[in-house]
Amino acid sequence: MKIDEEKLFYNKPVKIVSNLPYNIGTALFVRWMTGPWAPWWSQLILMFQREVAERIIAKPGSKAYGRLSILSQWRAKARIIFPVPARAFTPAPKVDSAIIEIISTQPLDPLVEQKTLETITEHAFGQRRKMLRASLRPLTADSISLLKAADIDPTARAEEIDIAGFCRIARQWQFMRDGG
Repeated sequence: MKIDEEKLFYNKPVKIVSNLPYNIGTALFVRWMTGPWAPWWSQLILMFQREVAERIIAKPGSKAYGRLSILSQWRAKARIIFPVPARAFTPAPKVDSAIIEIISTQPLDPLVEQKTLETITEHAFGQRRKMLRASLRPLTADSISLLKAADIDPTARAEEIDIAGFCRIARQWQFMRDGG
């Protein structure tokens, strides 16, 4: 966690293949996904707990869909290559694992600032069962207008909105926040 990978691998093509320690795997993954873009890496092949891998590749409408899904799929292609059952290890852990592949791409919407998208998804998924008009109210007193301007139903819940929808919300909030 203390290594500055970007400085270490400056101007070198990097592919990471790793069985990350589960206690820091998500933190490392988030750091690699939120750094400057295009990233210093081109491909990640990583093993995670199955539940984390499922959150990374989840689609709208699923229970696993959330901030990690949006963060990974906004500017990368992610897929599970294959599952790894607990019995593949000695001693066997209490959880199954999965190996995923992440390939960096251009952001789905390059006009959206990463921090803005993170803030929007943090509030949207902070209380999953709330409608977006309520969960985004701390960001703007007029969350209904924000959502309507982004062509999102204010009564929708976060898990119903695809990544393009979150990009529209983020772009509209940037516009409103910056005095547009």
